[in-house]
Amino acid sequence: MKVLVVGAFGTIGRKLVPELIRSGHQVSVSSRDANKPIPWPELGCRRFTINLLEPESLAGALDDIELIYYLMHGMSDGEHHSEREVRAAKNLIAAAEIAEVKRIIYMGSLVSSQPASEHMQARVATGQVLASASVPVTEVRAGIVIAPGSAAFEVMRDMVGHLPLVFAPASIATQVPPIAIQDLIVYLAMLAQKPESEGKCYDAAGPEWMSYREMMQRVAHCLGRRCKVVGIPGLPIWLAASVLGIVTSVPKSLARALVAGLGEKLQANPEPLRELIPQQLTSLERAVEQVLQDEQVAHYPDQWQDGVPTFRNFSPLHGFYAKNANHAIDVDASPESVWQVINLLGGKHRYFYLDVLWAMREWMDWAIGGPGRNHGRTDSSQLTVGERVDSWRILSVQQNRRLVMKFGMKAPGGGGMQLTVTPLSDNRCRLTIELLWHPAGFWGLAYWYFYAPWHQLLLNGMTKRMAQLACRVEAGEQAESLD
Repeated sequence: MKVLVVGAFGTIGRKLVPELIRSGHQVSVSSRDANKPIPWPELGCRRFTINLLEPESLAGALDDIELIYYLMHGMSDGEHHSEREVRAAKNLIAAAEIAEVKRIIYMGSLVSSQPASEHMQARVATGQVLASASVPVTEVRAGIVIAPGSAAFEVMRDMVGHLPLVFAPASIATQVPPIAIQDLIVYLAMLAQKPESEGKCYDAAGPEWMSYREMMQRVAHCLGRRCKVVGIPGLPIWLAASVLGIVTSVPKSLARALVAGLGEKLQANPEPLRELIPQQLTSLERAVEQVLQDEQVAHYPDQWQDGVPTFRNFSPLHGFYAKNANHAIDVDASPESVWQVINLLGGKHRYFYLDVLWAMREWMDWAIGGPGRNHGRTDSSQLTVGERVDSWRILSVQQNRRLVMKFGMKAPGGGGMQLTVTPLSDNRCRLTIELLWHPAGFWGLAYWYFYAPWHQLLLNGMTKRMAQLACRVEAGEQAESLD
């Protein structure tokens, strides 16, 4: 079957796409960001960049498609996202009807009898819009998904992993049925083979109902931590959401949406789906254990991605989502000339701008026993994977295109630097430098925000100086002789 997965790069899509391919389907994928790295380049999926708020972006993506998995939501888009979600759903079904798509499977959310939070109202409204289409729709509703990158799970992990005591709204006693990602993927993948599910809505729930408080404490136990969770009647939701911003790496818009839904008393009738697709459901402890096992697998992508264990020092307590400081500059030089300048990193030019600030940080690291004063390059002639530049370790080198290095100094988290060269024309390109950081709880976030002003200053000066040197190389000077 020819399948298009819309929202394929999200938490569920990253697991669903490989399973669909294993099941023999021809899978195409889409994302809103054309520059977002594909999680499984070895699978060779056809890729489209689709913004459902721009109907013209769907052109060609639905040709010959028989089944669409619709996994998109707008929680990360901030307030008032429900209207945009409804508009996106209308644009999708309009295009699907024209393309004569045979079926849509929509990933929704468990909701209460009278949804009050915006993100739950958006789930209901989107499901209603899709159900009104002439294309048959199957809706699957799930609550908290235990998976790497699942916003609710990551919020809990960040909190119980770093705080011995958590104060929360009294709604922390609300009961929910968390489901393991592997169980949800079985349901979603098998539904493609169940035409009798067309036009129906199914609830996907784990084997147990439990309060948020119990779930957090059980997750803490799996992480080897101790955390007491106290519900405080009358604690404002806005205050709880604000506190999350200083203890979790989850984007603030997502965290606020999740906290707003804490008091919703979810309803679920999982029996119809369990009868349609029987399976042995995974316990909460086993689901968390599987997440931790997955995060011990060494993985070196060509481009920085959220959640990659290598970038997080293989620590389950380093935030899944990376903080990012970046600056880009257009350069009147070819990618080859810019790359020759990048190849000078760590040599006599050090970091091209305000090296005294880098030196101060290196001395601080050295003072606590870190490798900050390990200057120089393992190989001064070229950048090679596995070699070092000062205390940085090179993780990926794409000649004339991208360099990824991992931060080596002692700090509360894991991070790195990524330099990307994007061609604009024959003799013009864009140089982008990013600093990325996976914080370890409050101290990791405090570390990031303390250095944030310096990051931007350094990046602005660094890109400007590198652009100047690249122009000189383009004019014929030898990179090694630049001063």
